[in-house]
This record gives sequence, structure tokens and C-alpha cells, in this order.
Amino acid sequence: MRTATVWHALMRSPLRFLFGRWPWRTLLYLLTSAVIGFLLLPVTIATLLLLPLWGIVIGALERRRTRILGFPRQASGHVPLSGDQRHIWLAVRVSEGATWRETVALLLDLVLGWIALAVLFVQGLCLVVFIFVGVSGSRGPAQINLFADVRIIVGPDNWWPVIPIALFAVCVFAYVNAVLAAGQASLLRMLCGPRQRELARNVERLMQSRAALVAAFESERRRVERDLHDGVQQELVTLGARLGMVSLELDDLTAQGTDTALARTALDAAQGQAEHAMATLRNTVRGIHPAVLTDHGLRAALDELADRAPVPLSLEVAEFERPPASVETAAYYLVTEAISNAAKHTAATLLTVRAAIEGDALTVTVTDNGHGGADENAGTGLRGLRERAETLGGQFSIVSPGGGPTTLHMALPILSERTEHHASATR
Repeated sequence: MRTATVWHALMRSPLRFLFGRWPWRTLLYLLTSAVIGFLLLPVTIATLLLLPLWGIVIGALERRRTRILGFPRQASGHVPLSGDQRHIWLAVRVSEGATWRETVALLLDLVLGWIALAVLFVQGLCLVVFIFVGVSGSRGPAQINLFADVRIIVGPDNWWPVIPIALFAVCVFAYVNAVLAAGQASLLRMLCGPRQRELARNVERLMQSRAALVAAFESERRRVERDLHDGVQQELVTLGARLGMVSLELDDLTAQGTDTALARTALDAAQGQAEHAMATLRNTVRGIHPAVLTDHGLRAALDELADRAPVPLSLEVAEFERPPASVETAAYYLVTEAISNAAKHTAATLLTVRAAIEGDALTVTVTDNGHGGADENAGTGLRGLRERAETLGGQFSIVSPGGGPTTLHMALPILSERTEHHASATR
């Protein structure tokens, strides 16, 4: 059922309108308009350069204030900004059309507020005159100067017509107030409300920024992986080679009859530590971003993962063209998180991984044969998968009843080439 507004009330019969709540609501709206207009005048004069910022405040106020007249609360036309974007808040707001429309709304509020103040003053003055005439006439004959040279004489016999005149004036005032309030509210809602094209542009901008953020994050992971692989890992390889050369020199000294037992023990320990550091670094690099995923794609990365996973994997990966890197990475880490959870928290002996392109999305499903009971709120891993999927505009779900099995499902839209290029340009 549609909510009744002051415009609907004006179309009702006079009795329903006048004896309802709407005359009081419109009077309240005009009173607040008069107060706002009275306060805005010194504010706008003192802080003229800050009018756009005051306009944002007025816009937020007007989107709520029109609810007095039965209008629904409006959404904002501004681009939503997260907490980490506060440093660009002013730059974004000044560049938005919504801010400048709200600045116009502020100036309109200033003018209409003083008009409302004048109208209410005249109405109040008229009511005071009616009351004064009635009281003076009831107490005895009295000559009253209405304005200029216009005078009337009222007494106990002729004061009573002021009552129907006052009642008629109150009815007229009620309609005047309603039309004035409804017109002001409708005009301000048009200025302070969002535009459909702005909403569409905001959604597009949000999707693009999220895609660019994920792409930049994945790019940084790949950079760190390459730096570790080409830097620290090569240094460890060189170290291992130098230790091997020292071992050969010790063999020569031993052949010459020199006692090298202590040196050999220290060298073996150093070689063991270097090999352990190399293995640890390889696992770290692989965890940051596996090079095989970048070089050869999702299927090759899953094949490599199956060779070293602590739980056996059954791969059912369809043939499809490589999706964007951010989508491949999200799918890969879904599988690694499923393996980690199965190894740590269940007695699963097999994980089945299915991946295919369905429509315009890459769908990945991982099912284990464990005892179930996985809880998304129990840790950060599953929550991170959901956040990653939602950032890419996809969906993530988990089904894990008691007794098993546990199924993780992720559907990730494949970004168009144009969007991918835009994300790269944004980086």
C-alpha cells in the first residue's frame, strides 16, 4: 500500500483534511523551515566559501525532514566512501553533482524559510487581530483602528461575525500552509535525491574500484613472489653451492691427512640449515602466489597442488579458456583453504574439486568426506573467501551439516576484457 503524502491529503474532502493530522504536520514543517531559514542567513554570510559543505548537511537534513509530510526517506546521491578513503572525502564530494544540487537546495531553503516566516507571521497577526476584535467587542462598544484610516466600531451586538470569519481564515491558512509545504518539500526532494544515472555510475565505479583493488593486490603478491624467488632464493642457492665447494676442499684436506672432523660437522649443520631455509622459502613463496598459477593457469596449479597436498585430491576440472588472474587466484585459494581445513579439523581422506565455466562465471566446488560441522564464524579463512568472492562480485557458500560432507562453493563472474583493461589502467 502506497504511503499517503500531503499531496494525497489535499485531494481529500475539506472535512477530512481540516480535521485530520495534515494541517498540524504542514504547520510543523513550515515552522522548521522558518527556523532553518533564520539560522542559515548568518551562517551563509559568515562562511560563504563553505556553502557546498553546508549544502551536504542541508541535503541530509531535508532527505529526513520531508518525512513529516509523509514522503519516504530518500537515499543519498553521494558516492559511499569507506573508512580508509576519508582522506579523499572532500575531493570526491566537491566533484559530485549531488553536492552542488544540495548547495542550490541550501539557497532555496534560505529563501523559502524566510517566506515561511513571513507567511506564519501574517497568519499569527491575523489570528491576534481576530481575538482582539472579539474580546474588545464582547466587553463593550469599542472603536478599533485596523490599518491607516480604516476604523470599525464593535460591541456586544455585532462582534460575533468575527468567529466565522476567523474559522474561514484558519481553513484558508491550513490549505495555504499545505500547498506551500508540499511544494517546498517536493522541490527539495528533487534537488537532494539521487539521480538514476548517478546510482548506476556509483555502482559501476564501486565495481571497478573493487576489481582494481583485487587486481592490484594480486599484482603485489606476484611481485613479492618474484622478488623472493629471484632474490633471496637465488642467494640461498648460491650459499648452497659455496658450501658444496667448501665440502670439496675439506675432502682434499682429509685426503692429505688433515683432521677435518669438527669442520665437517659444522659444515654439515650449515648445509642442513641452508636446505631447510630453502624448503621453507619455497613453501612461503608458493603460499604467497604460486608461480605455476601465473605461468600455466588454474589446472596446472591444481595438479601441482595435488602432488603435495596432505589430503588426496580428485580433480574434475573442465577445459576452458583462462579467466582473469584475480578469478584464478580466488579459485586457487578456495581449494587451498579447503585442504587446510580438511587436514586440520577433519579426518577426511579425499577432497573432490570441480571447476567449470557456467554461463559467465567460473564455478568451483570442493567437497570432502569428513565429519562436517565447519563454521564460517570460527576463523578467518572461510570469511576471507567470502570477502574475496564478494569483492569480485561473486558468491560464496558453505554447506557442512553434522556428519558431513563439507562443500565449499564459489561462483566468480568472468570480467569482460574491457573491465580488465580498466582495472589495469587504474593500477
